[in-house]
This record gives sequence, C-alpha cells and structure tokens, in this order.
Amino acid sequence: MNKATSKLREEARRLYLTSEMTTNSEIAARLRLKPHTVGAWRKQEDWDGLKLKVDKRAAEMFVEKIATDRVTLNLRHYNYFEYVLNEIRETLKSSKGKMSVKELGELVAIIEKAQKGQRLAKGLSMSGETEETIRAQAHAELNKAIDIVRQAIKENITDEATRDRIGRAILAALPAEPGTGTDDEHDEVAH
Repeated sequence: MNKATSKLREEARRLYLTSEMTTNSEIAARLRLKPHTVGAWRKQEDWDGLKLKVDKRAAEMFVEKIATDRVTLNLRHYNYFEYVLNEIRETLKSSKGKMSVKELGELVAIIEKAQKGQRLAKGLSMSGETEETIRAQAHAELNKAIDIVRQAIKENITDEATRDRIGRAILAALPAEPGTGTDDEHDEVAH
C-alpha cells in the first residue's frame, strides 16, 4: 500500500470513528474514493467494532467523571453544613442562654436544614433509605415489569421462536449492570 492510500485510509477511519461521517458513501465523497473501497477498508479493519469500543470507553469515562464530580460536590456540601453547625454551636456557647425564643426557633430550623443537607451529601434519603436500598427497590420493580411482559408474551404468542426473539430483543434493550441479573449466566431468559 502506497503512502497516499495509507493516508486516505487513515483519514477515512478517523472520519468514521469520530462520527463526523457515518456512511461509506459520505466518506467516499469527501475523500474522492469509491464507496466500495471505503466499505472494504471498514470491513477489513472492523471499524464498527473499533467504534463500539471507542464509544463504550467514552461513556465509561463520562460516568467516571460524573461520579467523581458528584462525590466532590457531596463532600463540599457536607463540609459546608458541618461548618454551619459549628458556627451555631459557637454562637450558642457565646450567647450563654440570652437568646429569645424566636432566635432559638430560627436556629432549630437552620440545624434541621443542615442535618438534611448532610444526609443528602452522604447519599441518604430524608426517610433514612440509602442509595443502595433505593436502587435495589428500583431493580425489583424492573424485574417485576419484566416478569409481567414475559407472562403476557407467553400467554398471547403461541409461536415459541417468536417468543424467544421478543425475549432476546427485550433483554438486549435493557441496560446490563453487574449484579442486576440481566446478564447473569444462570438467567434462563437470556440463555
């Protein structure tokens, strides 16, 4: 392969992997090539597989950034509310019981808000549920919905091959999270 062809091939790959252009004919028109040439390169180098890996890694990095930002923000909120509570404590010490009922009522309201803020910053709900508990409940509701759909398909579609295709399509559309059961090896619907 000569140098010019190699550069064209690299540019075609770049256009596809960056999603600047998504079809063989678009890339071919831009680079003044034939669409079947771009198609052959795409197949030989498995551009679709590469694009999937690139997109998956980008999504993973985005999720990591969101999680990091969330933890940082929660820590800032927690520290802020800790500071507010410390300031209130110092104010109460220095007042030596010379505060009016109205002022004490306002302080109680501030303390309650600070405690709620700290609970939220720690990932706890106002009712005391943890984020993990809430996720487990959501997962249980998702499983219940899946079971309802499976039962409706089983009762209303007599062709077993069609039922199987529908079941696989539903499972493929669901997000696969570790430990959710949607991608477990022992899941009878998935296999």
